[in-house]
Amino acid sequence: MEDKQIIQTSEEITLSDLFQILRRRIGIIVFVTVITGLITLFYLLFIAKPIYSISATIKIPAKSASGINLGAAAVLLGGSTSAPGVDEQIEIIKSRRVLKNVVNELNLLHYFKSKTKDKAKEELTENQVIEKLYKDIVKASSQKNTSLIQITVELDDKQLAYNIVQSIIKNYIDISKELNKDENSYLYDFVQQQLPIVEKELAEIEEKLQKFQQEKSLVPTEEVKQLVTTYTELDNQIVNAQLNLRAIEETVTLLNKQISEVKGMAVAQSYTPSSEQLEELKKQLAELEIERNSLLLKYTEEAPAVKEVTEKIEVVKKMINAELSRITSAKLETQDPALSELYASLSKAITERESLKATLQGLQKAKEELDKKLEKFPEIQREYVALQREQTIKQQVYATLKAKQEELRLSTAGMNFNVPVVIDEPYIPEKPAKPNKKLTLAVGGVLGIFLGILGAFLREATDQRILDKQQVVSLLGQETIDYTNPFDAKKNSEALKNTLVHTFETSDSNKITHITSAGKIPEKNQIAFELAKLSASLGRRTVLIDTAGELSLNVSKEKAISISKFVSDKSDKNLPEYSENLCIVLKTEDDSDYLTLSPKFKEKLENLNGEFDTIFIITPDVSSAEAKYTAEFSSKNFLVAKPKISTKKDLLTAYTMKELNLLWVSKD
Repeated sequence: MEDKQIIQTSEEITLSDLFQILRRRIGIIVFVTVITGLITLFYLLFIAKPIYSISATIKIPAKSASGINLGAAAVLLGGSTSAPGVDEQIEIIKSRRVLKNVVNELNLLHYFKSKTKDKAKEELTENQVIEKLYKDIVKASSQKNTSLIQITVELDDKQLAYNIVQSIIKNYIDISKELNKDENSYLYDFVQQQLPIVEKELAEIEEKLQKFQQEKSLVPTEEVKQLVTTYTELDNQIVNAQLNLRAIEETVTLLNKQISEVKGMAVAQSYTPSSEQLEELKKQLAELEIERNSLLLKYTEEAPAVKEVTEKIEVVKKMINAELSRITSAKLETQDPALSELYASLSKAITERESLKATLQGLQKAKEELDKKLEKFPEIQREYVALQREQTIKQQVYATLKAKQEELRLSTAGMNFNVPVVIDEPYIPEKPAKPNKKLTLAVGGVLGIFLGILGAFLREATDQRILDKQQVVSLLGQETIDYTNPFDAKKNSEALKNTLVHTFETSDSNKITHITSAGKIPEKNQIAFELAKLSASLGRRTVLIDTAGELSLNVSKEKAISISKFVSDKSDKNLPEYSENLCIVLKTEDDSDYLTLSPKFKEKLENLNGEFDTIFIITPDVSSAEAKYTAEFSSKNFLVAKPKISTKKDLLTAYTMKELNLLWVSKD
């Protein structure tokens, strides 16, 4: 027998092959896509929680430099005219200080405990809630190349999400205001606190003075009036000195804080320069201020004696400032221009503070001298002066505080421009932001198609069944003769003719045609029977031999002979005819399974070659011993294949048969 090369399948897969695979496995693709879509829909309807996104936009303003933040110090300490670092502000928004206030204001610890499983409920702490807000719920992001920050809170409770955004904005603005305060801001707060107190005291003293005048009917002398006026002026000077002293002390405190920040200290340090010479100069300044105020009780400021003392005071002030500069310069560890400037400002502020302290001492001394003068007057006069003086003092204090309040209000008005401004207020949306049902369904659909295609290729790689004719052609490299199912001779007459042509085309004296199948295919017997009848009708003496024992379903047993009788019959010419020119041999229950594999059977077939024109032999499927044995001595081999029954293994087994022809049985 002529050897045949084993089939070599190409490793290259063309685009046409891919489309063929997808077409064959379209059922898997549709099934997986539908299942994935249903799972996605179930998730959206019954599992996924709606997440609401509440957002607000805040503008971070530019900081204007304050009076003491000058030059390099202003840049280092944040007092620039450009917008502050947006990243820094984002960290402040999400800082523990802000989030802790939010947790306490909205009682979020209780809220998250109510949503936590019983086991972990008691273990939940405030720190864990703050961390959850920071990592999962609160988001803050800057808009590119702007000083705008968007705060977003995502939560399944839209009202709570709205409240969290509002609370974050409130606490962030409060902290920003505190961070932007300078000494004027602190002094403004102090004046605001003192005003209602002084106003109440003024009302009480006015009522007391009015009652005194009604009861005593006192008419004050000119000397008393003059004394009251002097008291008033002196008290007014004392009040102004006290306010100025308070302001300069706030300045000194702020400068010390800024120096600590520049030096990288975690806690603000208080630095008060001192030396023996400085203490002596402070003592001289106090004495000169006392002397000056005593002279002012007798003379005007234009008096030579007053001018002389005033000049001495200015000289001492310069000496104090020089000594302070020397001390602070010696304290500097580096030639840092920012520190140098801050220490210079500190020296100037301390000089002013010492001057005000000395002035206050002088005013207090002058007041004591007035008190001594007052003791010479009668008691009723002294009582009147005390009441009048107290009323005047309160009036002056109240007027001074009101004036200072307005002055500080104007000076701190610019601070309001350094407070974050809410550009877009948060609002409660009607629909949740997540999940996006349309998008999720679309993603689920695409994922389903992808998984379906993947499943199709995996199934193609693991499935050994033949599903369409294209697989047969690709695998064996030859075209097929196509039959339709359900099988009908008239419907398949053209295919039967083509098959018969292939049967007769050989010029070999061997007239045996072998018909087998790739798998158990009932149509094989029908095709073989119709071929035998067609051959007989053409006047060719034909024998149809069924070694599979399945043809009995299609023919009459009475007109056929058994294989055992066929083999034992010594005559090759007198086979009983089933019909004109047609003899049929059937395998019966009494026939041995090994009879068709015996040399006698083969010898009988060889003897028939000279007596009959065509011999058809039907064997079980191609993997059977009968099929392999018969194929060796047959001149033609026909393999019947059918989708979902035939396998690749069967086709490859049949490929080694000589003169192989393929018969494909497909659905109509």
